Amino acid sequence: MSVALVIPIKATVGAKQRLSSRLDPEQRRMLALAMAGDMLRTATRAVLPARIVVVTGDDDVATLASRHGVAVVRDHGAGQSAAVRLGVSWAEEHAHNGVATVAADCPLADLADLRALLAAAGRPGRFLRCVPDAGGTGTNAAALRPLDVDVWSFGPASLARHAAAAERNDLRFGILDLPSLRPDCDRPEDLDTIRSMRAPAATFHVLRQLGLLDRREAG
Repeated sequence: MSVALVIPIKATVGAKQRLSSRLDPEQRRMLALAMAGDMLRTATRAVLPARIVVVTGDDDVATLASRHGVAVVRDHGAGQSAAVRLGVSWAEEHAHNGVATVAADCPLADLADLRALLAAAGRPGRFLRCVPDAGGTGTNAAALRPLDVDVWSFGPASLARHAAAAERNDLRFGILDLPSLRPDCDRPEDLDTIRSMRAPAATFHVLRQLGLLDRREAG
């Protein structure tokens, strides 16, 4: 079983609009790039870079991905679902038969949980297995096999839509309990969650640089 990892990363310019009450556009761009960099560092420890594809329309993200030795597919800002479809097409073209995908803005993602996600994608059968977001209704990561089915419907309340898509396509649906992949960074209150834990180095550094993390918390 050959598994690819698809990481969709939105444009960093104008990123994270829902954080605008706490961060200005340049600060949000810095945070988005830091989280992308941390995700790529962890991902390239979890799986060979040759099995990773970043889907993005952002030049800075594409440069960052290339520095990590992973493939880049350019998109046109059509959203996460469209980006993941492009990544799955790349996986098919490169003879992979299982795929995992994870959002780049999961700043607490750890190596063990990414490896578990990839292992889930490498099991035999027809399935869609999802990692819910912290609220339990969205989807932060998923594992799919086979690749010739279109199940992707990210956004608010996406977990229920993914379960319904699995049923329509005769796939076994399941929930993956991978705690470090559940917190994301979309809302101001998410910053408080991240701040209370030890996020990866670049994200932690940017939070401190922006005055959102005091030295005592940074340890």
